[in-house]
Amino acid sequence: MKRFVVDTDGSDEVAVCRLILRTVAADVHQYETDIPVADPDWPADVAAAAEALRAVGRTDHGYTMSGTIRTPDLWPAFVTFAPYAYDATVWNASQDIVSLSDEAQSIVVRLTPAQHALLGSLRLIPEREWRRRRRP
Repeated sequence: MKRFVVDTDGSDEVAVCRLILRTVAADVHQYETDIPVADPDWPADVAAAAEALRAVGRTDHGYTMSGTIRTPDLWPAFVTFAPYAYDATVWNASQDIVSLSDEAQSIVVRLTPAQHALLGSLRLIPEREWRRRRRP
């Protein structure tokens, strides 16, 4: 698997996140997210997904932490909510494969060659190249 930073400049971050999550779904072993206790002005489907995830979580200091979820039952709620989270992570059996931060402002993915091919329409920058570009 190769690690990429996703450049969403000019794209719909929510749609990009959901596309990525659906693409890696077959490899998902576990996932987690944080959910603010007070609902911002989210769309109804996002608010409902947040409630489903809160039901399995633990609330502390204004956030509910879903904890590690290993059941596929909540995956659809996770896919709906994750682009709105401050932190959401997905793992396969051995490593993180999707990391979302700050309401999808930062997206890092590990992809197989087949998944990379499926996401070819996205701007995927190899992480090493991205780090080189960011150096002063």
